[in-house]
Amino acid sequence: MDYLQMESYLKAISDHNRMLILKYLSKDSLCICEFTELLDMTQPAISQHMRKLKQAELVTEEKRGRWTIWALNVRHPQYPILIHLLSLLPEPERTIETLVAEGKKVVCN
Repeated sequence: MDYLQMESYLKAISDHNRMLILKYLSKDSLCICEFTELLDMTQPAISQHMRKLKQAELVTEEKRGRWTIWALNVRHPQYPILIHLLSLLPEPERTIETLVAEGKKVVCN
């Protein structure tokens, strides 16, 4: 990794909402509609964060019909470092389990 790659990597993870997105993705693959519930943000706002994470190659996407399921890129050279950094953060206030309990965890097919 050179200086420009490191700068891009650090910029991608240095936003509060992107850190939350990455923390959620460290637990499970999710679609945008689930992030809207977890983060109380609009779909376009979340899509912009996902675009930045994708440009940094930190996340992968899988198309399922009209849905896009996002996951951490386990093949990223810095994946082990990212997982370690995410483990240092507290659990978010809203969790995937909260979505399940509220009946808002969806299965996008």
